[in-house]
Amino acid sequence: MAKRLLFVWVFIVLLISIVRADGRPQGLRIISVEPVKSGIYAVVSVEFPKTWMDPKFTVEINGKPVRTKQRSGGFSGDRSMADFIFMPGRTQRQSVTVKCIAGGKQLEARGSLDWTPMPFITILGYTGSREIITRREKLSIVLVNVTGVKIFFNGKEIHARPSTGDIQTVSFDPAWKKGKNVLTVNGDKWDGGMLARNFTFFDLGDGGTLPPGQSALLHYGQEGSKSGPFYDVKVEGDSIAVLQDARVRRDFIDKDGWVVSETWLARELKARKEGTSMVRIYVKHHFLQNMELEKEFAITVAQP
Repeated sequence: MAKRLLFVWVFIVLLISIVRADGRPQGLRIISVEPVKSGIYAVVSVEFPKTWMDPKFTVEINGKPVRTKQRSGGFSGDRSMADFIFMPGRTQRQSVTVKCIAGGKQLEARGSLDWTPMPFITILGYTGSREIITRREKLSIVLVNVTGVKIFFNGKEIHARPSTGDIQTVSFDPAWKKGKNVLTVNGDKWDGGMLARNFTFFDLGDGGTLPPGQSALLHYGQEGSKSGPFYDVKVEGDSIAVLQDARVRRDFIDKDGWVVSETWLARELKARKEGTSMVRIYVKHHFLQNMELEKEFAITVAQP
């Protein structure tokens, strides 16, 4: 009986040395692996002891290292946490391994991801959702998990070669016209299905017009913090009605080659009747500063 009690006691001590009092294991642990909303990236969340100094992490998918970007981090109690974004492969079931070097030791944790490659098409710096533009610029399209791409601007095909890699870009100088412009991107998805996306712009510079009844979105500034910047949009003249404010997501590629989004403020405008209204955008860069005029332009409402 005494030997049995001694065995149980030793087993309990060993268990306590392996498992924390709150039930979480010591060392590196994967909390979750899941897709990010964009459909092109996934994120693996890990936790590890807060005592680890300057840990170095790598992520492997099906045994192969992949490029990662740390999205966030923090701590709770004596455990630290970190999220790492990565681009999965094209297989549905993927093995995810996170490796870490800390204190001269290499540790690892394993997880899995059920993944479906989703087609992704965006325009860098624009939404193309009834978007008002006042300056004619080059357009750059980002393509992920799309093949056989054909691009049309106002019905005319654009012959531009995409860049290589998992994230492809196509840049071109559109033949902008006054008023409504439509960009169409057609392609094939990895599962064999077809894909078509339409983007709409209203070029209102140099005499471009909105037809009566048409609504459009004016993007007037990137969302700031509590310190600023702050914006005000004023419309003078009854040809244009102000409908509502909105927030939109504009995509960019950062200096490390990752597709990232920024929140921009937008105001929906509607053409009420023929005539001209003046739009003025004011900005206060910091709450201690004054509002100043940043941009002004006229919107003419007329039949096309």
